[in-house]
Amino acid sequence: MQRFYIPSPDIQKNVIEIHEPRIVFQAVKVLRMRTGSKFSIFDEKGKEVVVEILEINRRKIIGNVLEIIERNAESKLDIHLYQAIPKKPALFEMVVQKATEIGVNHIYPLITDRTEKKRLSKFERLQAIVIEAAEQSRRTHIPVLHHPVNFTEAIKKTKHAYLAYEYEDKKTLNDYLPNIKKDNEAHIFIGPEGGFDQKEIDLAIKNKVDCFTFGPRILRTETAAIAALSIVLL
Repeated sequence: MQRFYIPSPDIQKNVIEIHEPRIVFQAVKVLRMRTGSKFSIFDEKGKEVVVEILEINRRKIIGNVLEIIERNAESKLDIHLYQAIPKKPALFEMVVQKATEIGVNHIYPLITDRTEKKRLSKFERLQAIVIEAAEQSRRTHIPVLHHPVNFTEAIKKTKHAYLAYEYEDKKTLNDYLPNIKKDNEAHIFIGPEGGFDQKEIDLAIKNKVDCFTFGPRILRTETAAIAALSIVLL
């Protein structure tokens, strides 16, 4: 069943009226829904309901609420991903999509010494990718996509932090899982294509950040993010 995210849906006497252009367009033009078609909607509080279409056109959808669905798709762990912004926008889009599917709660585009791109283009597009990924993966909450943050500032104020470092030769993220589950929280830092600068590593260690390795192979930045989240959340 198709799912849509609608913040604070207006439901009156078990009838909902939807005007959001994105949803109406997808229902009419892409999915070709008709009267009697069913879909579900969920809001920022995690409430999900099944809707049967009573009326549909290019401007709005009117539906009857059939039932309330109870889902338990969210992890108990509060996971924050600090992903260095890759050179290619498409790579960051992929990380945002897959991180949302896996179960991340916060995504921070990270600016490091070796990050070539210092800003994000098409921020609204990234937010749309987050929502669509949450809809597809049956999540009941939408991850927060933050504006870019500086590594030095972020590493100084972050607790329960873990940093992927290619020259760490002992500890893996699996070794830290007991601590992560105990804290119910983890802030995971993934570097850019050229890796973190040594000064950044020294600053992280000074601030009691735990470094981890993925093993003898060097992963691309987008692969590292997905691998790290999979270890913690799947």
